[in-house]
Amino acid sequence: VPPHQFTYEATGLDKQRRYEFWVTASTNIGEGETSKIISSAPNTRVPAKIASFDDKFTATYKEDVKLPCLAVGIPAPEVTWKVRDAKLQPSDRLRQLPEGSLFIKEVDRADAGEYSCYVENSFGHDTVTHQLIVQAPPHSPQVTFTSTTTNSLTMKLRPHQNDKSPIHGYTVHYKPEFGEWATVQISNSVQKYTLENLLCGSRYQIYVTAYNGIGTGDRSDILNTRTKGSKPIIPEAAKFLEVATNSITLHLSAWSDGGCPMLYFVVEYKKKSHADWVQVSNNVKPDGANFVVLDLDPATWYQLRVTAHNNAGFAVAEYEFATLTVTG
Repeated sequence: VPPHQFTYEATGLDKQRRYEFWVTASTNIGEGETSKIISSAPNTRVPAKIASFDDKFTATYKEDVKLPCLAVGIPAPEVTWKVRDAKLQPSDRLRQLPEGSLFIKEVDRADAGEYSCYVENSFGHDTVTHQLIVQAPPHSPQVTFTSTTTNSLTMKLRPHQNDKSPIHGYTVHYKPEFGEWATVQISNSVQKYTLENLLCGSRYQIYVTAYNGIGTGDRSDILNTRTKGSKPIIPEAAKFLEVATNSITLHLSAWSDGGCPMLYFVVEYKKKSHADWVQVSNNVKPDGANFVVLDLDPATWYQLRVTAHNNAGFAVAEYEFATLTVTG
């Protein structure tokens, strides 16, 4: 009998005689000891029995599994499966095969547990219980934020409490509000991790997955947070503007950056009586120098519009001023 065969049917026996049976196992070294000898005689009335033993089965996530239940007996026994003490409810994934085995399609974590096969005929009954273990990717890890700066976010990472197998590492997924997703992989030994070089004063979405030898597990909830910092703060006119006869000087250092470095300014002006704005520059650099708007008419009312940009957003300031007369 080959080693993968766990049952054997002796046929052509004399119904009037009693037979003895025993089993030995052989390896390359030799034949082992005999099993206990049992005796039996052919009979037309055979109590229901299961020709297999309680066993433990280990399956990999998403593979198909067949749990055996080879029933013997005359008359043929009725086979009933119980899943965690509840009678089997057949479905597309879970069904009893014609020979009595239980078929599970693409096992999931929830399929792990005890499966009992019960057989019965008019002369007896028998039962066998199998334990199914499912090796699966990790559950979603636990993620909590601990601190935030203008360009970093620090989080604590913990495996899910139901993960029995060790994880191999984590993958952090993050994106700014108006950007693309990026990822970074970190070791399974890391319990606290800091995402650095982030945009100041910006909203971020973050989630984390864990992975093991089977694959990548479920993602954590998507967390929404933002780095510290705000859009630029508009200064008072007296600190920002210096008016002359034909020009106005803008003291750019009067702007507060809100904690996020300034990127650039857009400067526009128009005569108060006009409708259209004149753009002087759309890319004034915040290098600490003043910016001068030239070629203005003396003794004339103007409106000035300055838009300051940083990574947290932008702020628009509008001012009214009158240039000096020729005599000052």
